[in-house]
Amino acid sequence: MYKWIPLLFLCFLFACSSAQDPDANMDAEQKAADTSKEAQEKESLRKTYDSQKINASTTSETTDETAITPNTVTIPAIDVKADIENVGRYANGQMGEPGSVDGVGWYKDGYQPGAKGSAVLAGHVDSRTGPAVFYNLEDLQEGDEIIVTDDEGTEQTFIVQKSEAYDRKNAPLNKIFGFSYRRQLNLITCTGEFNKEAGTHDERLVVYAVHEDDVNPAG
Repeated sequence: MYKWIPLLFLCFLFACSSAQDPDANMDAEQKAADTSKEAQEKESLRKTYDSQKINASTTSETTDETAITPNTVTIPAIDVKADIENVGRYANGQMGEPGSVDGVGWYKDGYQPGAKGSAVLAGHVDSRTGPAVFYNLEDLQEGDEIIVTDDEGTEQTFIVQKSEAYDRKNAPLNKIFGFSYRRQLNLITCTGEFNKEAGTHDERLVVYAVHEDDVNPAG
């Protein structure tokens, strides 16, 4: 079943600011009003999602019975097992961040893991005291497993397909957060140089994974 995701105001990716007040690390540009370029990007996203909504409504297929509300995530290849908390969006449009450097945030206004669409999890790469939960996320390889579990122990397993790094202000939001006919799980963390003026890293790393049953779908 198609779900409308409020991406028009998801102007910036995961804040990655080490569990501080979200306003503390906003640079002047983030606090400023939308530029004409941002307005054009939002309009483009709106048209894209309008089109997807129409196209998705023509299919009766659904995989919502496999959707879960995530409670923990396990990534054996990089020795990660972490609790998941629900996060939304800050007033400036950024995806919220987990309250702990050892925790992971699920974008609750998006898709559930196991449903058609792109479920998104985000975690910190480091902190003032050292590595954080997704410090080794860049080491994931195609074929590695990501296991998401709900509070009743139901598991959904996703298989890593690829990783991409994007400028934090120019990431493909539609691709990361948007609708898909496959059950996808995308993991986000910071990468690149740390920008002291902005109080965050210059880039975001996105690991794209697909549900194990959708990697090579029949037909």
